[in-house]
Amino acid sequence: MVHRRLVIRERITAIIGVALLLLLVGASYYYSIQIRFAGLKYVPSEMSPDFTARNVTLTDFDERGIASQRLAASTLDHYSDERVNATDPRYYSLDPEKPQLTLSGDKAWSSDSLETIELSGNVTITRAALNTEPDLFFQTTYLKGFLDTYRFETQDPVFMRRGIDTTQAQGGMKYDNVAHTVELQDQVVSVFQSQVQKSDRSDKVFTK
Repeated sequence: MVHRRLVIRERITAIIGVALLLLLVGASYYYSIQIRFAGLKYVPSEMSPDFTARNVTLTDFDERGIASQRLAASTLDHYSDERVNATDPRYYSLDPEKPQLTLSGDKAWSSDSLETIELSGNVTITRAALNTEPDLFFQTTYLKGFLDTYRFETQDPVFMRRGIDTTQAQGGMKYDNVAHTVELQDQVVSVFQSQVQKSDRSDKVFTK
C-alpha cells in the first residue's frame, strides 16, 4: 500500500514537472516573439503610396493663422519620400491683399512636398483683375510652378490672354506673379485690341 502511494506521488510529481517545463518553454517562446515584433518597423515601399485620399482639400495657413493657399484634387497619393501625385488638381491663392491666382490641370506631381509642383494636360493659370490691372490667363500642356515665390515656367507652346488682348508663343514662357513680369519665347504673336489704352498696361511683357 505504501509502495503504491509512492508510485502515485512520483507520477504526480513527474506530471507537475512536465507541466512546469512546458509552461517555461511556452513563456520563453512568447517573449522571444514579442521582442522580435517590438524590433520590427513598418517601412513603406517607395513604389506604393503610404496613404491615398479622394476628393481631398489641403489648406495652408500663414504665421498669423490665416489661410494663405489651398490645393484640391480628385485623388491624391503621398509617398514616404515626400512625393505627391494628384489628379484634377486645383490650386488657389487666398491672400486678400493680392489678386487671386488659380492653377489647374489634368495631373500634378511634386517631389519635394509641394514646394514645387508640375502639371500636365489642360493646364491653366488665371490671375484675377486688381485695380487697373486686367485679369491674366495662360493655357499650356505642361507647367512647373514654384509656389513659395509664385513663379511659373514652361517650354511648351502657351496661349496668354491679358484682358481682351491675346498672345501666343511657341517656345513657352516664364511668369513671375510677384514682379508682374512675363517672358515669352520663340515665335511670339500678339493681338492688341485698339480700344485698350497702352497707359493701362502695368504688367511687363518681354518677348524673345
